[in-house]
Amino acid sequence: MKTKNAFLFILFSSFLAFGQDCTAKLTYTLANIKGGFYANQTVSLTAKDGSKTFIQKSDANGMVTFDVPCETLFDLKITNYTHPEEAISGKAGSQSRQVLSYEPNMKEKDALFAMSATEKAALEKTLSLLPDTTKLPTGMLKTPPHLENYELMSIKLKDLNNGLLINEDFIITGTNRKKSFQGKTSKTGEIQLYIPKGDNYTLNFKYHKAYKKFDSEFKNGTINSRMEITYMGTKEYEKRKKEEEDRIKAEEKRLAEDRLAFEKYCKERRVSLEEGYKLKLKEATNGTSEDDVVTKVLTRNKWSEKLIVCDLTGSMDPYAQQLSVWYQLNFKKEPNLQFVFFNDGDEKDDSEKKIGSTGGIYYQKSTGLDSLIYLMSFVRSRGNGGDCPENNLEALIKGVKKAQPYKELVMIVDNNAPVKDISLLNQFTKPVHIILCGSTRGEVLSDYLLIAWKTKGSIHTIEEDISKIATMSEGQTIQIGGYTYKILGGEFVRITKA
Repeated sequence: MKTKNAFLFILFSSFLAFGQDCTAKLTYTLANIKGGFYANQTVSLTAKDGSKTFIQKSDANGMVTFDVPCETLFDLKITNYTHPEEAISGKAGSQSRQVLSYEPNMKEKDALFAMSATEKAALEKTLSLLPDTTKLPTGMLKTPPHLENYELMSIKLKDLNNGLLINEDFIITGTNRKKSFQGKTSKTGEIQLYIPKGDNYTLNFKYHKAYKKFDSEFKNGTINSRMEITYMGTKEYEKRKKEEEDRIKAEEKRLAEDRLAFEKYCKERRVSLEEGYKLKLKEATNGTSEDDVVTKVLTRNKWSEKLIVCDLTGSMDPYAQQLSVWYQLNFKKEPNLQFVFFNDGDEKDDSEKKIGSTGGIYYQKSTGLDSLIYLMSFVRSRGNGGDCPENNLEALIKGVKKAQPYKELVMIVDNNAPVKDISLLNQFTKPVHIILCGSTRGEVLSDYLLIAWKTKGSIHTIEEDISKIATMSEGQTIQIGGYTYKILGGEFVRITKA
């Protein structure tokens, strides 16, 4: 009888806060379950995003210590240890100690219990008789026939506050055989089931598909596996979704009121909307702004040969004015500036706006303040207000194609407006420096964190330049404007307010 957990795994963790650099220590002791230690073994830690690998040799006492980036998730590999393991570093200055105690002949045992081609074929024939979806009774583990074909999987679900996620709907699906297992977590927040051996699995929730991936090997004998997963839970997601929908409705109402007020402003002066925006921009070049995030970030960061992509929808008027002020002071110093402005579809009705082809995207090289004001006024006047979410990704994708070669890509965005075409993110990989406008409420929309992370770019507020987001990986946290965000299931999730 073979047991996957036939080794003794002892975990000691102590987090001692000292120092300010964002590094942490991970120490492993490799112990022989029959006595003694494993010396001269190669131990590697590879960040989940593949960005960096750390390699050490164990000393005479089987010990190895790594200095690694804090709060990072790693794959752990040891030359004489065959089971997949993960490791996560602690906060800045912390130290985590782990003792791995295992048998000296793991590789030989794995080879001994590996399935032959004949055994795999017999297993596949038996498993083909399973229904496509098996509904699991809550809190009761039913032993399947032909138990030798299954691995016992136990998963504990924790919420964002480290509490138990009880009665949470889930589906576990094998990607090769397409067999699914559907159920609810128990009173202890656990999922316990037998999964067919030799498949790759995804753990799915109502709103988050393929939230976690894991594998089951083709092995003979008894295999028991455990894991612990953090997930916000369906109820919390629906609560946040409702709050965001209410916020967007209020924002769209405010934008409509601002639009009416501006139309009144233009009517009183007997000018067109375009002429009205020109007046506003020219007035701005002679004044100051309380929220000068655009001018502060562009002054603070010495990006050269910039391509600036700027949202010119309703709520962005103050920030467009800041851009014109900054440009007036700097255009002679930066002859290779380029601009892309977008207004989410010109005057299209919301029903006509299609992902990837919404339009309202305009390009111009730097040719002077009057020319810039003319284009910005034209683009702004053609935006009709409409819905709150914007076509940021389409603007990036098409804007880069319109532009001449550049060195740095800067995007000025409305932090109150979600990205309606975030599904296009996998089509764009160039690093983006994102300047967040309208961040007075403190919270950052997760869409912009995701864009900066996936493109290995950066986030900029009136007070902070956050470049570490480019190297973050699953499980890591980041603080911005008093809020803490954590990457869970490949997305940024707000955890706490500091």
